[in-house]
Amino acid sequence: MSLLSELLNHMPPSVAGAEKPAPASRTTDRPRLVLVERPTRSPPSLYTNAAAATPEWRQARDLYVNHIMSCRSCYSPAARHCRAGAELRATYDQTPMEKNQ
Repeated sequence: MSLLSELLNHMPPSVAGAEKPAPASRTTDRPRLVLVERPTRSPPSLYTNAAAATPEWRQARDLYVNHIMSCRSCYSPAARHCRAGAELRATYDQTPMEKNQ
């Protein structure tokens, strides 16, 4: 008999019609989330990287990344941001990476 089967023997069986617990009530003091549509960007050139970017772009990127890494309301892969995160993302998207853009 394996260790896993021994552990499973001590667990109660799951019931097919068991009710799920009710979700926690939402509070009104939570920050509002904003769904942001990302504009499509032109494909980057072969040698575009952060080292060759403008200082303004790097500052906008750093502000945005620092915010989403610390904000519990923002989730960048799903384009879900709080109000401040949405503003920082818009600034980041609008700041040109190269001087000739």
